[in-house]
Amino acid sequence: MKLFLGICNTQHEVPSGFFWSFIAIRNEYETIPFRSRHPWDIVRNNKIVYEFLKGDCDVLVKMDIDQSYPSNYFEKLVPLVEKYKVIGPLIHDRGEGRTPLMFSKRDGFMMTKMDLSNKAGVEEVPYCHTNLFYSREVLEKIPAPWYEASLSEDGLERGSHVDYDFLDKIHNVGYPTFIDISTVVGHQTVDYEWGDEYKKRSQGAF
Repeated sequence: MKLFLGICNTQHEVPSGFFWSFIAIRNEYETIPFRSRHPWDIVRNNKIVYEFLKGDCDVLVKMDIDQSYPSNYFEKLVPLVEKYKVIGPLIHDRGEGRTPLMFSKRDGFMMTKMDLSNKAGVEEVPYCHTNLFYSREVLEKIPAPWYEASLSEDGLERGSHVDYDFLDKIHNVGYPTFIDISTVVGHQTVDYEWGDEYKKRSQGAF
């Protein structure tokens, strides 16, 4: 099993929470790390998928520089991607509530949150963060561009949610998406400062 680690990164500095969690991940697999640094998220994500498909890796692991990962991240999810084809962790959003990014349906930008009460293990989740583990066979069935943006009629706002449009493409070629609720990833809280500098706040990742 060969992993392609597609890491989104536009910050000038690597936050310590990502760095220390990344190097602490226990890993018995051959891995190819790739940092995608374009300022526009659409291009960053498409570059990751493009570079993955250009090579010979079996699984794409999509990651972000503003997240922190558990040390057993690969141990838990690599065996599951062989079975489920598209699966990832339970990712908490930024902000005070640390809301789990799991949704049962969408209507444009309006999302219906999933009830996590009494949930454990692997659950099918129609909409979630797209930092997931993808089997090569899934992405080979979706033509480029994988991530696309549409605009509102006046051209001043995005017309759709980029991540969830991408997940719809996966569903349309016959693959559901899954989350392992027992594997949790947190967004680090960062401040954006003038001059495009990022600074990690004093609180932890969760």
